[in-house]
Amino acid sequence: MSSEKQPCSYQQTRFHRFHGYNLSLHDQDTVAHREMSFANAIVFSERSLSPGEVFLIEIESSENGWSGHIRLGLTQLDPDALQRSGHLLPQCAIPDMVSNKTMGESWICALTKHQAWYDANYLTNYFRLDGNHVFTSRGTFPTSILKSSRDDKMDILPTDVGSRVGVLYLPCGQNMAVMHFIINGEFVVPLSRTIPYNDGPIRAVIDVYGATKRVRVIQVYNVNSLQSACRETILKNIEAASVSKLPLPNALKEYLLYKT
Repeated sequence: MSSEKQPCSYQQTRFHRFHGYNLSLHDQDTVAHREMSFANAIVFSERSLSPGEVFLIEIESSENGWSGHIRLGLTQLDPDALQRSGHLLPQCAIPDMVSNKTMGESWICALTKHQAWYDANYLTNYFRLDGNHVFTSRGTFPTSILKSSRDDKMDILPTDVGSRVGVLYLPCGQNMAVMHFIINGEFVVPLSRTIPYNDGPIRAVIDVYGATKRVRVIQVYNVNSLQSACRETILKNIEAASVSKLPLPNALKEYLLYKT
């Protein structure tokens, strides 16, 4: 393992250790597993998200006999404060967290087998789709990481094992943001449109509910080498279309475009 020190902004993405009592965390808090029954399995991202930052998970296992699937969204609840106060998390994210706003607001949706898609072509200060990579406020990553790792990518449903689901929010006005889902590389029609993102830190929240049994955080923003850190810096300052004009060997140009 490399001893090279990583920038703090690229720390491993994890789940928060305060979670529903029916849930257990594994693999350094990157895997959430519901032990039994169908509920009491709410968990948060370990830290708050910045605008445009993608929190991505993969469904690792499911369990027959239950109706409904994973619920996913954003929340202004502070799990650290809840833990200190001795609060117990509700049984289910929907409707409990959405309807009860005494502890903070939440915007959560149930994942279904069929979603409404649209062709997203974002270019903002926080998020940009550009060819083979995605630029966000936290860093750049290849678009391929958003897609399922299964061989039968074309046949996978959003709720299937191997499906990858991401959540993010994008400002759309003064203290207003829109929540988006990215499912296996495709954008879902925008969901909540009235998130007051300046009112407090916003975290991802996941309810490992119903037929969904186990989910894993996908490390989108890891920087594993000085070479990849240099690529990150270059792509923050130029468009992908301009890479071909750089005075660099073709092999390096292909690396910059995530082709190798």
